[in-house]
Amino acid sequence: MQKHFLGVWLIYWAAIVLLPVESIYIATVQAFFLQLAFVFLVLAAYGATDFILNSRKVPKAGSFDISRTLTLIKLALGLSLVGFILLIYDKIYIQGIDYSEGLAMAREQWRQLGEDRAGQVSSVFSILGYLFGSAYYVAAVLAITQIKMLSTTQRVNILIACFLMVMANSVITGGRSNVLLLGVFIIGAMASRRELHLRKLLGGRMQRWIIILATGLAAWYAIFVFYQRADASELNGVEYLQDFLPFLGLEPAEWYKGLLDDGVLDSLSAILVLAASYITHSFATTAAIINAPIEDKTIIFVHAVNILSKLGLANNPSDDWFLSGRFPSFPGALWHQFGGIGFVMGSLLLGAASAIAKTWNALRPNRLLPLGVFVMGDVVLILTPLLFAGDFLSFPFILAAFVLLTVVEKCLQPRPFASVG
Repeated sequence: MQKHFLGVWLIYWAAIVLLPVESIYIATVQAFFLQLAFVFLVLAAYGATDFILNSRKVPKAGSFDISRTLTLIKLALGLSLVGFILLIYDKIYIQGIDYSEGLAMAREQWRQLGEDRAGQVSSVFSILGYLFGSAYYVAAVLAITQIKMLSTTQRVNILIACFLMVMANSVITGGRSNVLLLGVFIIGAMASRRELHLRKLLGGRMQRWIIILATGLAAWYAIFVFYQRADASELNGVEYLQDFLPFLGLEPAEWYKGLLDDGVLDSLSAILVLAASYITHSFATTAAIINAPIEDKTIIFVHAVNILSKLGLANNPSDDWFLSGRFPSFPGALWHQFGGIGFVMGSLLLGAASAIAKTWNALRPNRLLPLGVFVMGDVVLILTPLLFAGDFLSFPFILAAFVLLTVVEKCLQPRPFASVG
């Protein structure tokens, strides 16, 4: 866990230095030290908690298996298919979204309809669709970790099914977050067992190429969405870069701006730079947060609170903070929502909770929920340069899917006969 956490932050900072864009906000040095303090506090709390718990190493791949793995996977994929059908019904037949003009236009219709409803649920089919539709994440985690319970062919087929589900769900929402989230969940699943690597999971060269091809298609889709949005704005790649970067708090470096014209290769370069900048723009947002006053707004857990408010279990959160719609980075969100004390406490809590998740997974390696908590904890750590992972729309529903399938797993456990006499 801690290796993933530190590694992703180093890659993130390197990308910020190497990308040909610059923050339009001046407090970049302060932003770096805020993020650096966050990394230090999380690692310190993780190490201290790990030492106190005297936690074991994560279990070795193949040493402990979750019973009824294939049954749980089939159920997870079945629930995902049902959820997808319910979402299609809600978006096309109830909301009337028209996908014929492209994904960007469909997403804009979806956004506008949500605003017109003042954030209220469109239908019960939407609730059930999101609740069931994220179960394929559980199937992917089981496919990666349960190497003795599945053949290589079964594993490849399951991962392809999960890939198709994530792409289908991404298309109907016009977004890319689910693709990113599935990739990070697979990384977290690999970390949950020692000695897991691609050759061990996928024995044949053809099978490995199939997974590599799927990964490439997912990356192509993420870039294609930018092209779609540029086209919907009637702009070419270079114009869209120059138009969208200020929204992210960025501007092209002068030397890079001088190289751009209206050629095809320049448009492709601009879209690729924009895609990378979209991932790393949280640094500029953090720089803006440094000099901004603390707001009484909800940034962290916003989707979870929104779900509760739609069910009538909480008040509708005020989430229109001054850079709403941008990635704040998790340390930036903590600082802006809770101030200095909240920043320190939140950082320490994240580190301690991650170590506890690791320990639980080590103590109960043949149970689904500890495995799910470990993977989700690793996902939270990996995504901290961008935002709190719980603020991805799918994240609360993935947790619900792990809980639901844990109940099923418990029901499927054989019960010993009571002794007589």
